[in-house]
Amino acid sequence: MQIQSKPLRYEVWDVFTAKQFGGNPLAVFFDTDRLTDAQRFGLTREMNHSETTFVTSDLKVRIFTATQELPFAGHPVLGTAFALQRHKPAKTIHVVVPQGSIPVTFDGNRAMMLQQKPEFREHHEASILAPLLGLKPEDLMPNLPIQNVSTGRPNLIVVLKSMESIQAAKCNWPALQEYLAKGDVQRGIYLLTPQTIDPSSQLHARKFTPHLEDPATGSAAGCAAAYAVKYGLVAAEKIARIEQGHFMNRPSEILIAASSNLEHVQVGGSSVLVLSGEARI
Repeated sequence: MQIQSKPLRYEVWDVFTAKQFGGNPLAVFFDTDRLTDAQRFGLTREMNHSETTFVTSDLKVRIFTATQELPFAGHPVLGTAFALQRHKPAKTIHVVVPQGSIPVTFDGNRAMMLQQKPEFREHHEASILAPLLGLKPEDLMPNLPIQNVSTGRPNLIVVLKSMESIQAAKCNWPALQEYLAKGDVQRGIYLLTPQTIDPSSQLHARKFTPHLEDPATGSAAGCAAAYAVKYGLVAAEKIARIEQGHFMNRPSEILIAASSNLEHVQVGGSSVLVLSGEARI
């Protein structure tokens, strides 16, 4: 008779939201030392979220999508920190991912994670990029650059004038990928507008990748935090709020902050436990 292995504990958290069924869902598996990478990919596909994390017995964290392992990603780090803090409360949780140890500091029901010092990379012309986004050059803010920024993962920041424009955006990915392949490495397009649904938000965002639209994107929000402070969209040293995911029925609230010298960039928010259970594998 075959003896079954001990079941794996897991939790599902909605990240960057204070309400269930908002934000970006994340599955967190615990004590996963015995899993093969093939099993990690299988579980990630089974959960059917954009990313899933696997915590080992020594509290190292690996982040998987259905097709690749990531060295860092924002909502998996924040959601995993909430899961770890639930089982062992602490003021600061260090989430150790392949890119390094990321401190996540808790204040009540929200937490802020420190991201890498920003890198401001190449610029792009509105006349070239706007048509690739299904937009006109005049839909973009003329006084703000289209720029690739990284605080751990590179994102192309594009600031639009209005909510109408950000709703209308539609990426031509074959043409975009051909164009972007000539320059810096890109992870995706992060569209911002100062017009918001909630008056308490400073920016509305949409995050596009070739495969999906993301309801809440911590890595891109870090890039946006650095960009927004550098170009005067939000004040330095103060927490601002990005809203995202509303057009996907997954409203999200992402908190951002950056120091005036841009040495310290933080991203955070709340997370809500939705499911817990065991995987038989």
